[in-house]
Amino acid sequence: MASRPNKKQKRPLAAGAGRSPKPVRRRRPGKDVQLAPRTVRRTALLVGLLAPLLIVGLLALATDPDYQVPCTVLAVLVLMAAVVGLMMIRSTGWVIWPAVFLGVLLLVIPTASLRAQLIAHRGVETRVVITSAHSGKDRMGKVSWTCGIRREDGHPLPHGTIGGTGCSGGSVGRTTTVLADPDGWAPPATLDDDLSFRGAGVYVTGAAAVLWAALTFGAARRSLRGRGRR
Repeated sequence: MASRPNKKQKRPLAAGAGRSPKPVRRRRPGKDVQLAPRTVRRTALLVGLLAPLLIVGLLALATDPDYQVPCTVLAVLVLMAAVVGLMMIRSTGWVIWPAVFLGVLLLVIPTASLRAQLIAHRGVETRVVITSAHSGKDRMGKVSWTCGIRREDGHPLPHGTIGGTGCSGGSVGRTTTVLADPDGWAPPATLDDDLSFRGAGVYVTGAAAVLWAALTFGAARRSLRGRGRR
């Protein structure tokens, strides 16, 4: 019995004819969203100048403990927006990690250093009575104490808490001398606090802000220069 021809069988190629090679699909490399040069310059101005000024300004308001939490949260949001803006200016290269490091310095240093500067220049020696003492442990197991205080004449003291030397569980009822802000803006500090060392952080803050601006404008210049060569 003769076999039926298979319809799916391919016809033989003619002599000398070869199969045409299949076109190779090349993947297009991912391209970053490119901003217009004018947008790059405006973004660099906002990120390089306005962002550090806002962060330092908010943390200056945070020297008052009543405003510390909301101002610190706003400063963190400003830093996050600034990092995103820097990534829009130049998403490649090594600029992001130094920017994050400088941003952390701008968040951590200003509040404590500005408080130290305020107390060092405006603080008045005030006799106070320790009214309470509370202890706490950090992650390393180190015990720290925080003491509540009031004026010796019985009047309350704004932000009346101190810590460090002279504050312990057995210090309740004792009388000591602290440096208090007459306007009640910054919290009081003990006479044993090294205010000159903490106040030096103001210069570190200024240096970090200048380096942040230089990093931002350098990234914008490199981005614009790279597009001009294309």
